[in-house]
Amino acid sequence: MPSSRSPRHPAPRSRRQADDPDAGTIAIAALSYFATEPKTMSRFFALTGLDPTSLRDAAASPTFVAGLLDFVLADERILLAVAEAQETTPEAIVRARQALERRPNEPIDVGSKPVGDDGWPPRPHDDWA
Repeated sequence: MPSSRSPRHPAPRSRRQADDPDAGTIAIAALSYFATEPKTMSRFFALTGLDPTSLRDAAASPTFVAGLLDFVLADERILLAVAEAQETTPEAIVRARQALERRPNEPIDVGSKPVGDDGWPPRPHDDWA
């Protein structure tokens, strides 16, 4: 059955739940998962232009967490695996990513580094070629 929502009236965003993990915590779980899945790590490196030696520098970028979560959300298999590893739900990961978008001009605390929008890493809608 088609949705009654139109592009002008998108579905409301879910509010982040108090027990949801934050975006930074999910990003760490995702990188840990990637380390156990060489094909996933290779794909991540290929899409971002990173390599093992540049990963640390890229992780210091304010938008790294957002880009990493975009990568996780783009593949259901990865999303489910990261959610399981983090002992959370895929919906919690979606909410964490949405929380980053709700405050595009405001730094977001993910541990010790604020998240802003410096364009790194490129997001799926960017030209990754």
